[in-house]
Amino acid sequence: MKEQTIMRKQKILLFLLLIIQFCLVTGYVYHQKYYWSENILRVVHLDSDRIKADLSPFGPGFEKELVEYFCSRHGLKPVWIRVDSFQDALVMIQSGQANLLIAEPGIPEDTWDDIVVGPQYMTSRLLIAHNQWRYPLRSIDDLCDAQVVVPGRHLFSRKIDGLEDFLGCSIDLNLVQNAGEDFFNLLSNREFRFGLVDELNFDLWHGFFPEIHKTFLFDTEYGYSWIWGTRYKDLVSLFTEFWNEMPDDPYLPALKDKYFGFFPSEKDSYQLRHFVRAIEGRLPRYMDTIMEAAGRYGIDPLLLTALIYQESHFDPRAQSRTGVRGLLQITLDTADFLGIQNRLDPEQSIMGGAMYLDYLLQQVEETGASSWDKWFLTLAAYNQGLGHLYDAMELAERKGMDSLSWSQLKQVYPLLSYRRYFETLPRGYARGFEAVNFVDNIRYYYYILHSMISLSRPEVEHLRGFLDFVPDLWPD
Repeated sequence: MKEQTIMRKQKILLFLLLIIQFCLVTGYVYHQKYYWSENILRVVHLDSDRIKADLSPFGPGFEKELVEYFCSRHGLKPVWIRVDSFQDALVMIQSGQANLLIAEPGIPEDTWDDIVVGPQYMTSRLLIAHNQWRYPLRSIDDLCDAQVVVPGRHLFSRKIDGLEDFLGCSIDLNLVQNAGEDFFNLLSNREFRFGLVDELNFDLWHGFFPEIHKTFLFDTEYGYSWIWGTRYKDLVSLFTEFWNEMPDDPYLPALKDKYFGFFPSEKDSYQLRHFVRAIEGRLPRYMDTIMEAAGRYGIDPLLLTALIYQESHFDPRAQSRTGVRGLLQITLDTADFLGIQNRLDPEQSIMGGAMYLDYLLQQVEETGASSWDKWFLTLAAYNQGLGHLYDAMELAERKGMDSLSWSQLKQVYPLLSYRRYFETLPRGYARGFEAVNFVDNIRYYYYILHSMISLSRPEVEHLRGFLDFVPDLWPD
């Protein structure tokens, strides 16, 4: 009897130990799945030009900077994990191999299991593109009789399914790996009449394929948004707080402007072709002087090249309606200040313009502006004068805006053209809209030059030598 009691107690004890072990294992698995205690944030994502920013000279990438900003507020270090499909990303999140998902747009939330998603922070619409040498879309019904190239992503498949239901026909789809260079090359080579892509990717790539035009822009019903997702409980609270504060934080609009704010709303294919022809035909005769000026004054020669094209299209005898002349459109007063004897002499104009840009930069740096903002403010001063830059900064401060941020200052500059504002400022009237267009045009040309080199485009192979003259730690 005593032995039976002991055995029964042993069984009960063993059962309790099994229960405790089960609870510990379950608790550990649950904690690993929904909580993490390390200071590393593993970010899983699909391949995207928004993330890797191979085309952009302005930084490591929009998403990367946004995540870095989030991590900097919470003492975290991001580790980036690229996957080939959204399903692979889900598996990594659900298995605990990743903490944060930068979601592929267009995925229904009911397929995300228990993943919590943040708010939509960026939107884009879909469009139909075509080669200018093939017939454009006369009506949306034309898609029923044409081959359409489409990036092989879930987003596009879902949108096409809805479009086929609307049209009552089956569209002849041809999938391509991504929405970037491969997609645009197929349209450029006229292998397909139409292609489906989103507005943002069109902006990013159109500068290298000016023969590709928009032929149909869908309503917002066919748009999509980007979001973050996670299943980690403590991370949910962190990024909920982060996104709740974002509407009052100027960081996100400044970041959007930095990477996307300079793309022209109206695409001028003729201007792009003229730009490329000038780079191929006119620029080579001035390259040595540009490299000398860039090295002497610490300027990226590609930025200096973009400035020259914006000012004169590489015409050394160019003259504006206000009387400025030469490759870098220097005024008589500025020429006297710089000691330039002949504004029409290409070497004097380039060296003098670079010297003046450096002088303006030094004045802007004294205001506290830094990184790309100081260069954009310097370019605005080159166009409208240092005094009008100071007026715009003063007006921004009156409005409670950041006077050292180009994304905010470009909202203020146009006001210098209105009497109710310029009469209250020391230097009076200025062509504020022109300053904004001037800076953003140069940013666009600079983006194209930098990206063409990154893509090894044959028309700019002769510019590769410029990379040796980019200052260390540029743009700082």
